[in-house]
Amino acid sequence: MHRWFFANEREECEPKVQDDEPRTDQDAGEATTPQAVPTTEWPFCVKFHRSLGANEYVAISGNCDSLGSWDPKKVFILAKEVCPDCMCKCYQLEATLEIPRNIDIHYRYCVVVYDPKANEVYVRFWESQLKPRVIRTCQNMLKRCDTFGKPHDDDEDNQVDRGWATTETIVHLKLFNAPFLWQRQKQRLLHVHVQPMFEVPEDTCSAANRPIKVGSSDTRLSRHLEAPQGDNLDLGLALIEVVNLRNPKALAFQCEFGVPCGPEDLQLFHCSIAYPAETLYRLDLFTYAHKAASDEPPYHYGYGFLMPSQLLGTEGSARVKVTCASTHRPLMEMCVRYLIIRPLESFPCDLSRSYERYWRKSRQCMNIGHKGSGNTYRIGCDLVRENTVYGFKQAALANADMVELDVQLTQDAQVVVYHDLVLRFLLQRLPCYEDLLENQDLLVFAYEKLNKLMLLSMGGCKRNNLVAIPLEAFTYEQLKEVRVLRFAGSKGCDMSCDRMLAEQRPFPLLLELLAEDLLPLGMGFFIEIKWPQMTSDRRWESGSFKPTFDRNFYVDTILELVLKHAGQRRIVFCSFDADICAMVRYKQNLYPVTLLLEDPSAQVQYADQRVNVLETAVAMGHSLEFLGLTLHANSLLNKFATMAFLHLLNLEAFAYGSPTTSLEIRNRLRRHGVLGIIYDRLDQLDQVGEELEADTICTIDSVTTRRVIRETELEEWRLKAAHVHVFAFAFAFAFALPGKDLTFLRFRSYGHRPAAVKDDETAFETGYPGQLKDNGFGLGCDFLKGCECVRSRTHKLDSGQRIVWAVPPAPKGVSSEWQDAYPADGRIGPSAKLSANPYPNPIQNGQCPIFHIGSSSIVIIIIINTFHGHGLAT
Repeated sequence: MHRWFFANEREECEPKVQDDEPRTDQDAGEATTPQAVPTTEWPFCVKFHRSLGANEYVAISGNCDSLGSWDPKKVFILAKEVCPDCMCKCYQLEATLEIPRNIDIHYRYCVVVYDPKANEVYVRFWESQLKPRVIRTCQNMLKRCDTFGKPHDDDEDNQVDRGWATTETIVHLKLFNAPFLWQRQKQRLLHVHVQPMFEVPEDTCSAANRPIKVGSSDTRLSRHLEAPQGDNLDLGLALIEVVNLRNPKALAFQCEFGVPCGPEDLQLFHCSIAYPAETLYRLDLFTYAHKAASDEPPYHYGYGFLMPSQLLGTEGSARVKVTCASTHRPLMEMCVRYLIIRPLESFPCDLSRSYERYWRKSRQCMNIGHKGSGNTYRIGCDLVRENTVYGFKQAALANADMVELDVQLTQDAQVVVYHDLVLRFLLQRLPCYEDLLENQDLLVFAYEKLNKLMLLSMGGCKRNNLVAIPLEAFTYEQLKEVRVLRFAGSKGCDMSCDRMLAEQRPFPLLLELLAEDLLPLGMGFFIEIKWPQMTSDRRWESGSFKPTFDRNFYVDTILELVLKHAGQRRIVFCSFDADICAMVRYKQNLYPVTLLLEDPSAQVQYADQRVNVLETAVAMGHSLEFLGLTLHANSLLNKFATMAFLHLLNLEAFAYGSPTTSLEIRNRLRRHGVLGIIYDRLDQLDQVGEELEADTICTIDSVTTRRVIRETELEEWRLKAAHVHVFAFAFAFAFALPGKDLTFLRFRSYGHRPAAVKDDETAFETGYPGQLKDNGFGLGCDFLKGCECVRSRTHKLDSGQRIVWAVPPAPKGVSSEWQDAYPADGRIGPSAKLSANPYPNPIQNGQCPIFHIGSSSIVIIIIINTFHGHGLAT
């Protein structure tokens, strides 16, 4: 049987047995000499069953130097041969490379576009399965020829994806809904063909032999683009593919006479350009005669040129003047919307691994915490705030698989986690504490960092009694010192009050959340990239403003941060902006992307058809190879066939929305086959808590508002002191023995103090001493060690008795206001009701009872901590 190679060697699969003889000093010296790495000339062979373009090649990349070390610019191009034993006349590509035999060799095949003169390689397609092909150290060369795209026997483990932008630029030209500006012509269906071109410099030597005719142009086709670094014409990349988002199809090359651009068509031209600054685009328009036969070709209606000087910035629209093809006179205009996706230069990706479209089939549906612990809600007198470190830790304690968080950029390009695109500041009086407690969340900015004049200069807009300012107008220095007047008490004494309040402040940095010591590494991040959207009524969503950031800079900043610091944490990107999703997909090849869709029953929808029409979103996700879609629960509940439609196109789905708070709805979505469900309050089965009705408002701690802010702050602390104090009970249960007593003690402290109060000094008050008979166990208050909010002292009297008292700390520089807010009523002393009530109510007045009953030699101390902040530690 004929083979394409011969088995000329066989390596050992088992390690050699070590000799038991002792090694001499001479042997030890020889061992220190570095040994040469054994290598082998290994023949690689792969069959390719699809057609290749004129400048497309099949290449190989792997984890050794001869295979390029996974660098997409150092792939080895295989030689093309005719398959000897294949009836379908597929390509067989071969190469013999020297590989080391002391390690396992991992490798992948890819299809690239290669420019031999410029020495540039652009990845078109590549085998992106999670586990690459492998050559074991014990494996010999007697093996079958590989098949491109099928490294494993199981088809579910095989994956071939499109490449990403390495050094080339991707330009999206969007011809949606027939963007033609007709004048007096009769409207008809036009077919558009896009051809990239460039301007050739005039050759003075051949000018005499090839004179320029009148009316001609020096424009040539783009297969000979001019390299900007040299004078020679190099073969540059200029590939045009197109897809109609009305139909879920893959990107494909355009036909000879273009694609139809009717009122219902959404034609997206995907252009891969090597030198975008030197490339222009010729748009040729074709149309068919009214009574044309089926085999009759269309006639040339007109043409126009989209110049590179018209493509300003990352996105926009340009008007192209269309000239009549027969008379060469102005005919009409067409509006072309464009998006330029530049490569991510700060973090080059490689071919070693990819999770873009990989998801383990056996994995169960994930529980994803919406904004951590959910939308901002109140439960009792506590306020649990969204997108805070406290909320993410609450989700981690509830064993959340992932947490959904919203990221956006500040003016100084810091990536902060916050949902709203606009901050609203009060112009007039502050709301009373009762209104604030019921409806709103108030953020206080320091006057030194911000004032009303600065708000107006930052682009603020007055709306009723508020001033609205986009978040991107603030620096992180202005945001990080914000104070919160409402908070949720901590459930232990494992952290200080300042740290507890810091974790509940808004605007945490994404960099801090990615740290492994802050949140569990096993909890992934579902990152939504915020970007203002235009609604169907031609207004910016939620009263936001037109963004000022460049999209490439905006996305690059977020991607660079995640790619460098995420480590092994699972990451999924999503956005309501379809262009943001496309940029994330083609700027990197590591993390998956999903397109977010709005609730179909919402009154106000987005203007972009790619996110407000499910079929269009599915077509875009399929053509651009997203992981899937993030759908509102109503989209799945109202149409049960949606999941089957997505799976047919190799797309997945996540679900979110208010209906997901119901356990029954979540179970139904799991049966539909969603990958994850994003919902609020994962730690509560009964969804206890009430979301705030009004939006978050901000104010400035100025002279006019300082008194009201202080009163509001005092009232909040007074409320916390009244409802969530420390109530520690010490119980000693034992059997009665003569001469032994059981002592019940109750301690009370005031829990949290404002961040402005220093914690370095604590004043003690004598209080009422409670006598404790010496029972030989030395009880005292040793069990209070480690508690910061309660201090205790014990003294042994001459008579053998102990005096114990515990009092709350007094803040340094205490004022009369703080004295009113924190009366010293937490002392330990004798109870006047001791004889009448031997088991007093532990939550009664400030008196703390002490009484005695018979006890045994065994004493058990139980501390019950019902405080949501600092308490007593056992």
